[in-house]
Amino acid sequence: MFALFDLDDTLHDKSKSLRASAHAMHTAFLSHHNVNIEAFVATFLNENRIIQPKAKVFKRLANLYGFDAHLESAMLDYFDKQFHTFALSFEGIEESLAFLNRNKIKLACVTNGRDFFQRNKIEALGLAQYFDVIVTSGELGVKKPNHLIFETALARLNASPTECVFIGDSLKADMQPAKQLGMKTVWVSMVNPIKSKPDYVDAKLESYSQFVDIWQQLA
Repeated sequence: MFALFDLDDTLHDKSKSLRASAHAMHTAFLSHHNVNIEAFVATFLNENRIIQPKAKVFKRLANLYGFDAHLESAMLDYFDKQFHTFALSFEGIEESLAFLNRNKIKLACVTNGRDFFQRNKIEALGLAQYFDVIVTSGELGVKKPNHLIFETALARLNASPTECVFIGDSLKADMQPAKQLGMKTVWVSMVNPIKSKPDYVDAKLESYSQFVDIWQQLA
């Protein structure tokens, strides 16, 4: 068997990481600009929940809070270079990946995002050692749910879809395409815990304390 993981909101606790980086940016750049910290953090989180270029996020922040193009550029540069230092994983991630490694399961991370940005997060989380393959949309120029990004990971693993379990948080970008290709699917639902499990999801994971049991049921 092979295990393929999404990154953001699956392994990486994106909301906590964004919140921490937003507080640091406010302290570094905006503490003397009469910008309310809680309003800034909330807006920053909301803008980063929208799939859009990061330059557009900071342009929107500059327009809302009235800072100039120089400060906008400096904040974007800071975010690109420093965000990974705030990266936090969900509890139980490393134990789950270590379990798979002990059982000789090859792992891939399949993630949407700029290549350097996603790889920096994986390194900062201490998870790079567990992955045999990392595939990013930034590298390939296509985003999930495009099947190409999944097929590239399968080819690099030398795996067939029926040998694979895909673990991810997005029903549209992770679960549906993985199931269409013939993989088993585990929906990580910490971010959306109240939604019911669709038919194309084989198992719903609400905490990584459940991971070993779910894996043993599916493998």
